[in-house]
Amino acid sequence: MRNFLLFIVVIGTLSFTISSKVSETSDNVVIAGKLSPQFLFENTEGRLIGSNDFIGKFVYIDIWATQCEPCKEESRVIENLKKVYSKNIEFVSISVDYYADKDKWKKHINTNKMSGNQLITDKGWYSNFIRAYNIKTIPRYILIDPNGMIVDTHAPRPSQKKLHKVFKKLLIE
Repeated sequence: MRNFLLFIVVIGTLSFTISSKVSETSDNVVIAGKLSPQFLFENTEGRLIGSNDFIGKFVYIDIWATQCEPCKEESRVIENLKKVYSKNIEFVSISVDYYADKDKWKKHINTNKMSGNQLITDKGWYSNFIRAYNIKTIPRYILIDPNGMIVDTHAPRPSQKKLHKVFKKLLIE
């Protein structure tokens, strides 16, 4: 009987610990309708650009790297999107190239005439922003509303027609 009571106490303690951990992390879950994790990364000119710089506009974030071929293909499409949509949206490209490869990243941007908000993470794949979104593969696209709330953690790719429908529904011009 004593062992049984001990077992019940241990199970109860474990279950409380597990449920507290779940509720602790569920408050920080990155999903649509929640506030997006913040970022503050360096641009090609060495200036720090952050989430707060885009408050008041939709933000379409492109997570990419210089060694990613599908990323490069999609970046060409993004350049065309920038010509069509520009009033209430910002296109932000965040490279997960390591900061030590910053010169390679800059050269790629210049060679491919990539415009706009080109940023590089501070810690590559281990950056807090990348980890908060649990990004494991690229390219990856995120859409944030003018108030910093997440619209879609897996937004359509620039080459997908569905993206234009999403933009139209949100009145993005």
